[in-house]
Amino acid sequence: MSLQQRKLEVLKEQKKTYLKLLFPAKGQTKPALRFAGFEDDWKEVKLGEVGETYTGLSGKTKEDFGHGEGKFITYVNVFNNPLTDLYGLDSIEIDDKQRRVQYGDVLFTTSSETPEDVGLSSVWMGTEDNVYLNSFCFGYRLQKGIFDLYYLAFVLRSFSVRREFMLLAQGISRFNISKTKVMDMFIHIPSLPEQEAIGSFFQDLDKAIAKQEEKVNQLKESKQTLLRKMFI
Repeated sequence: MSLQQRKLEVLKEQKKTYLKLLFPAKGQTKPALRFAGFEDDWKEVKLGEVGETYTGLSGKTKEDFGHGEGKFITYVNVFNNPLTDLYGLDSIEIDDKQRRVQYGDVLFTTSSETPEDVGLSSVWMGTEDNVYLNSFCFGYRLQKGIFDLYYLAFVLRSFSVRREFMLLAQGISRFNISKTKVMDMFIHIPSLPEQEAIGSFFQDLDKAIAKQEEKVNQLKESKQTLLRKMFI
């Protein structure tokens, strides 16, 4: 099992490295590592100029949760996943006051116990109706045709962008970010074909990580089963 665990750790470290090298550092117009066939400088776009924000659930009590026709995206779902869909949603009673989440919306966490984890993002890839966002996150709806969604999911979790979020974090025992300040941020953007190449690369890498995690978990379960049989 140690060999399979090591393979998993290597894949995760590779992802961290690529999240740093495949996107330009602050003040740069090209990344340190690039796919063949792409040479143009990258541009920067201000988030507030290419989209608008909206709030998560409001005016809800604990009696509204756990049942109902609506579904809401949890904080943990946003926190853990650069891309998210119907997996891991909870039920809720809905009303006309709430803003629905749409395909391609970016969801941001607004607070965390550490500055390193504040402002984590997830791109919603679901197309279902009656899906809403938890009250501890805010949504961001982009103008169409600017970003490849898979690229967007990973550039927002890149080393340089995460560093910017850390600098925006405010607090002592718990850290928060301001929607206004997030909308003042600039994001690097290459041509759509290069965005698609980067997004596809990270998709494949995440699939490899998930497959390796499954192997490790299966080995752990097999070991536990064997140990139980030995001591019966």
